[in-house]
Amino acid sequence: MASNIGNIKKLQTAINMKSEFKILYQTTQFFARDEQRPIVKYILRKSVLIPDTGRYEAEEIFSTYSQLHIVLYLRDLWYVINGEEVPTDNEKWEKVKLENRIDYKDVVS
Repeated sequence: MASNIGNIKKLQTAINMKSEFKILYQTTQFFARDEQRPIVKYILRKSVLIPDTGRYEAEEIFSTYSQLHIVLYLRDLWYVINGEEVPTDNEKWEKVKLENRIDYKDVVS
């Protein structure tokens, strides 16, 4: 299975350089007894500076078991940040966005 870590890191860096909020990328694992292997969950968090305290707080904005979904989420977020129309060329991703009620306006506001 090919890794998308490079694309994730490039998109994360680009978003973090252009936006006021910062994106954190994290992974966590659990062991699936029935599959006899560790399963990785990929998590994106939005880190925002709290002016009163001068500290950053992070809230989860998206999580999945697919690195490709993380890449597509970050790609779409990049388009939103740049004021461009979000691509709708991937039917499977469009279905995932509907199922997860993904709305990037919540992230950028």
